[in-house]
Amino acid sequence: MSSVTRLLPRTARPVLPILFVLGVIILIGTWIILYWAESLFTESHLVGYYCCVTEQDLPARGTLERTLSDFFRTSPGMHLPSLVFVALNAGFFIVSIRHAHKNYWWLPYVFIAFNILYLMADFLFFGVSWSISDRMVGRQTSAYKGYYRTWYGIALHLMLWSGFFITLSKVQMKLLSKFQAVKF
Repeated sequence: MSSVTRLLPRTARPVLPILFVLGVIILIGTWIILYWAESLFTESHLVGYYCCVTEQDLPARGTLERTLSDFFRTSPGMHLPSLVFVALNAGFFIVSIRHAHKNYWWLPYVFIAFNILYLMADFLFFGVSWSISDRMVGRQTSAYKGYYRTWYGIALHLMLWSGFFITLSKVQMKLLSKFQAVKF
């Protein structure tokens, strides 16, 4: 009998599935917020122009910069980064549940904590990337902002994604191995 089981009275066992379901509901809420945040990133960094830019302010049609901007301005490109990020996050969660066997009630809370930390870092990097851009290239003077202004933010964002998923997988595996030893 493990020490954790001794701490929980027999009537506490039905609480664990309720904790899991509550955690999954909150986790789905964080995924929705992450989708929204990644959509903001796509609109602010991957689309080089706003709706009210005139044709003469834009790069010529067929150039790489214009093609990329147009792709991320419309569907499916405008949803692609958000969907990829949330799908990878959900995939990690499903794989974790499969590895956790019966001890999975705590998993949603780990993902919730990581998602909240990611959102905080993401909004911090938003400001940092625009600040770097303003210092390096100067203030934005036209409605068109090219990738020469946003590549700092794109690079920071990709580093944030990499750090998030690498750290999440390491912490998840460490916690899974620790909780595998504990029997509930």
